[in-house]
Amino acid sequence: MAAKLYTARPQQAAGGLALGMTGRWRGKGSQHQGARPYQEDSWALVTLGDGSLLAIVADGMGGHAGGAVASKLAVDAFVHAVEQGGGLADGLQDANEAVRIGAERKPELAGMGATIVAAQVRGDEVRWISVGDSPFFLLSAGKLERLNADHSMAPQIDALVARGMLTAEEAEQHPGRHTLREAVMGDPLTLIDKGSRRLGVDARLLLCSDGVQTLTAEEIVAAASRPASGLVEQVLAAAKDHQDNVTVVKLERDP
Repeated sequence: MAAKLYTARPQQAAGGLALGMTGRWRGKGSQHQGARPYQEDSWALVTLGDGSLLAIVADGMGGHAGGAVASKLAVDAFVHAVEQGGGLADGLQDANEAVRIGAERKPELAGMGATIVAAQVRGDEVRWISVGDSPFFLLSAGKLERLNADHSMAPQIDALVARGMLTAEEAEQHPGRHTLREAVMGDPLTLIDKGSRRLGVDARLLLCSDGVQTLTAEEIVAAASRPASGLVEQVLAAAKDHQDNVTVVKLERDP
C-alpha cells in the first residue's frame, strides 16, 4: 500500500498517509480502495488557527464519478467553512450546499452524496458532528466506544435480533443493513448527530469510513495501537471478497 508522509499542513493523500500536529494532539490518516475498482472516500486533517485539530472523513455514494466528486466537494467545503471561523455545524451546512451545487452543475451526477464524520479536538475535549453511517470511535482503557449515531438501517435490524425476530447471522446478511437513512446530498438534513466529550489521558480517536467494520470491535482494539495505515492493513488482511473502500484517521496525544 503506497504511503506518503507530510509534515506541513495536509488535507488529503489518496491511498496514502498524512500527519498533522497541534499542541498535545497529533493525527494520521490512511486509506485504500479495498476490493473496489475505485476510491470514493475523501478525508482531511487540518491544524486550525486556534491550535485545535480538525479531522473529517466522507464516504461518497453515487458510483465511481459521483461518489468521488461528492466526498471531495463535501470535505473541501467543510474544511473551508471551519478555517474561516465557522463551527462544525457551519462546515456541515456548507458541505451539503456544495454537493447540491455540484449536482446542479453536472446533471449526470444527480443523486450523488456522501456520509460525513468530523471531529475537532483540543486539550481534553473533542466535539464532533456526523451524518450517515461512518463511525467515530473512542478507545480508552482498552475499551472501544462508538461516539456517533449510525444513520443506516443496521441499528433497526439489530433491534430485531434483540427481540428474537432475526438471528444474528440473518441480521448480518440482511440486504437492507447498509441502507442509509440520511446522507449529505444537498437536501435538508433531518438526521444529524453531534456531541462533545471530555477525554482521558489515554484517549485515542478513530474517524473511519464504514469499510473498517469488516473488523470486529476486538480486532479494532487490537490494531488501534498501530498507525492508521496498520489498521487499514488489518482490514485488507481479512480479505473480504467485496471489501469496501476503507479510510481511517487516528487522533492521539503527543507522547
